[in-house]
Amino acid sequence: MYKLRFLSLILLFLMLLFSCNKNEKSKREQIIEDQMIDQYFNNKNEIIKNSINESFLINENHDLLIDYYWSISDGRNLENSSIEPIDWVGPMTPRVIFNKFEISPENTFYQVRLRKEMFYFLYQTEMEKEKLYPIGNSFGTDSFNFVFNENYSSVDRYRNDVFWGRSKRIGKQIDINFPLIGIWGELPSQNEYRLIDPIGCLYYMEIDKEIPYWAVREGTYLLKQIDDKTFITVSSFDDGLLKLEFISDKEMLLTPIFSLPDDEEGLVAQLIMHRSSVKMEEDDNESYY
Repeated sequence: MYKLRFLSLILLFLMLLFSCNKNEKSKREQIIEDQMIDQYFNNKNEIIKNSINESFLINENHDLLIDYYWSISDGRNLENSSIEPIDWVGPMTPRVIFNKFEISPENTFYQVRLRKEMFYFLYQTEMEKEKLYPIGNSFGTDSFNFVFNENYSSVDRYRNDVFWGRSKRIGKQIDINFPLIGIWGELPSQNEYRLIDPIGCLYYMEIDKEIPYWAVREGTYLLKQIDDKTFITVSSFDDGLLKLEFISDKEMLLTPIFSLPDDEEGLVAQLIMHRSSVKMEEDDNESYY
């Protein structure tokens, strides 16, 4: 009987020892497995990071931006998967083009907001102060001639020697050295002119149409690069502040970095920009993907 007890105790001890070794092994295996998973994702993220850094050094690889059309889509579901995205189809899809900004910063630059719907830029040279040249295509490519009247309280605009109409100043004159600064005209053709400093801007982008439901305006934006894959817009208006960030060589996030007053409607939310599969020069039909 004593021997039987003794054997039983030995057997129980061996079983416990085996169980402990097994648990210890299992823990070690789990730790190793977790480390391998972490290493995998770290390596993957590092590869992606290096790929981004190499691919998106825009000074050396600006073709990635300016040789392609970019379409815009709803990006809210990236942050909240429960949101059903809004789809724009065919010609309804807002589209973006990029260009290099190569105008001397020695000129005088104006950012103009048409109503609260569109941005465009004009610049004035020291030699031709009565003439304003557009940047990009958002508001046409022909220059304007401005003639002030009534002690700078009204202005006549001409384009290609064609009279575009007279606008009255709204409010007081802000700067006698730059009499165009301020709000001109009545709705629906009201324009506000502000000075803008383009120093450091490498590119500009143009959104070709209204983005339905969004507070991001159509029109032209000057871009300043802040790191290898990120741009911000330069704007004299709060609702012109945007951030663009590459997430792959075919996609960018477009994020508004402003807020709207309570009495103004529009989504201040993330959008995604998708690069077309062919270059502009090959896209004879200018397809909308």
